[in-house]
Amino acid sequence: MTMHEAVVAEMRKVQEQRDALMNHPKIRPYVRSVAKWVEETQGRPVTIHEKRNVAQCCYNALLETGARQSSKLFETTTENNIEFLGIQLPVISALLPTLVLNEVAVVQAIDRRIAAVFYLDVQYDSTKGQITAGDTMIGATTGHNTTRSGRRYAFAKVDRESIGTGNATHAGTTSTAPGLINLENIIIETLVGSTYTTIATCSAAGVFASVSPATVTGTITAAGVYSAAVSGVASAATILLSYDYQYDLPVDTNNARDGVPKAKIVVTQSAVEAVDFPLRADWSLGAQFDLQKAHGIDLESELTTFLGGEIRFTIDQYGLDLIDDAAASSGAATTVTAWDARPSEGEAWFHKKVEFLDRIEQGSNYIFEKTKRGIATFMHCGNDVARVIKQLGKDYFTPVAGLNKITPTGPVKIGVLNNQVTVIQNPFKTKTRYTLGYRGPDYLHAGFIYCPYIPLFSTPSLTTSDLITQKGFLSSAAFKVINAGMFTYGDISNLQTGYVVGS
Repeated sequence: MTMHEAVVAEMRKVQEQRDALMNHPKIRPYVRSVAKWVEETQGRPVTIHEKRNVAQCCYNALLETGARQSSKLFETTTENNIEFLGIQLPVISALLPTLVLNEVAVVQAIDRRIAAVFYLDVQYDSTKGQITAGDTMIGATTGHNTTRSGRRYAFAKVDRESIGTGNATHAGTTSTAPGLINLENIIIETLVGSTYTTIATCSAAGVFASVSPATVTGTITAAGVYSAAVSGVASAATILLSYDYQYDLPVDTNNARDGVPKAKIVVTQSAVEAVDFPLRADWSLGAQFDLQKAHGIDLESELTTFLGGEIRFTIDQYGLDLIDDAAASSGAATTVTAWDARPSEGEAWFHKKVEFLDRIEQGSNYIFEKTKRGIATFMHCGNDVARVIKQLGKDYFTPVAGLNKITPTGPVKIGVLNNQVTVIQNPFKTKTRYTLGYRGPDYLHAGFIYCPYIPLFSTPSLTTSDLITQKGFLSSAAFKVINAGMFTYGDISNLQTGYVVGS
C-alpha cells in the first residue's frame, strides 16, 4: 500500500468512526440537542460535518471526564437534559457551531491530543511538454502551477517540449507519442532567458522549414521520431518542440490509451498537537446563597456560561491572531494598498467610502493570484473598518439579523459584504486594519484548520472548609496554517469621526 492509499484509507476510517459516534445511543442525544439549539438560535440546520465534529468532541469530553469520574461515564441522557459531567449545552454549542472560527477556518475535530490533519495536493502524473510526472499541479501550500505548460496540460497539444540545447543535431522520440502526430502544426522554438523565438515550422511531409535567422534541417515522423540539425542560435538556447497529437488512439496490444494526460490526487497528512485553554473560578457560599435568594440566579450556572464564553473568546482570538500573523508573513498574498479615507475637496463622504470596495476587491484578487484557488470569503477587521462597512448601506452590506441582541465576548460576525465576504468585527484588533482570507469548501482545501479536541471540560464544584467553592474549566484544540497565500491585509488612514452617512 502506498502512502497516499494509506492516508485515504485512514480518512475513510475516521469518517466511518465519526458516523458511528453520531449514532451511538449515548452520544446521539447530545448531537441532536446541539442541532436543535443551533436551529433555534441561528435559524439554520447543522451540517453533517458539524454533527461529526460535535459527536467526536462530546465523546472526547466523556472520556476525559470518565478518566476522573468513571462511575458517571455514559450516564443516561435525553435531548432535553443535555447537562452531563459539568458540560452544558450552551457552552458546548459556543465552542463548536457558533465559534467565529467557523467562518474563517475549516473545522476538523481530532480524536487524540496529537493527531493528523489532511489536506489535498494534485500532481501531474504524465510527462508532457515542460511538465514532468510528479510535478505539482495544485498544491495546498503553493496553489496552482502557473507555467504555460501547466496551463495547457489538459490539451491535445504538447507545449514546448525540450529536445536539447544550442547548435547541434537533436534526435530522439517525442515524450508523448501515443498516436499520430499532426505534422502540419509542429514548430521549433528557442528559449533564451525569458524570450521565445520560432526558428522552424514543418511541412505536411514532416520536413522542417527554417525560420530566419536560424537554420533547421531534418524531419519528424507521425510516430514522433525526429532529427533536427540546428545552427545559427545562441549556444545556451534551449530548443523546444511543440506539436498536436491524437490522444485517443491505442498505443499497445492491450489497447491502452496513454495519450490522455493524467492527474494524481495526493492526500497529505500533517501532525498537529492540541493546546489547552484552562480557566477556573472561586466564589463564596454566602454570595451564592444571597444571589439565589435575592434574584433567583444560580451563580454556578451563570459562571459556567460566562467562563465558557470567555474560553470561546480566547479560542476565537487565538485562531484569528494566527491568521493575522499568516497574512503578514512572507508567504501571504500581496499586501493591499492602504486606503486614504479623506474625501477630496467637494467630494461627498458616501461616494468616498464606496471607493473602499475597490480595496476589498484588490485584496480578493491578490489572494486569487497567489493561490489560483478562490477569492476572499471573509474579512476580519477592527472597529474603524467595521464602521465604514456598516455605513455602505444595504446595497453593499447585509447585517446579521438581530445583531443588536447579540452580546458577544470578543470577535463577532456582523454581516456579509457584497453577498460574498463574511465580515467579523473584533474590538481587540487594530482599529484601522483588516485581514482578508479565503476559506476553502472543506478541510482538504483549507488555508487554516481549527481542530477541536475537548470542547469544554469542567471539574465538579468543590467547597472547602473556608466556604469557598472552586470550579475549573478546560478546552483543548489544535490549530494549523496550511497556506499563508490565502490571506492578505490592508489598512485605512485619515478616517475622521465627523464622517457620517449622507455628508
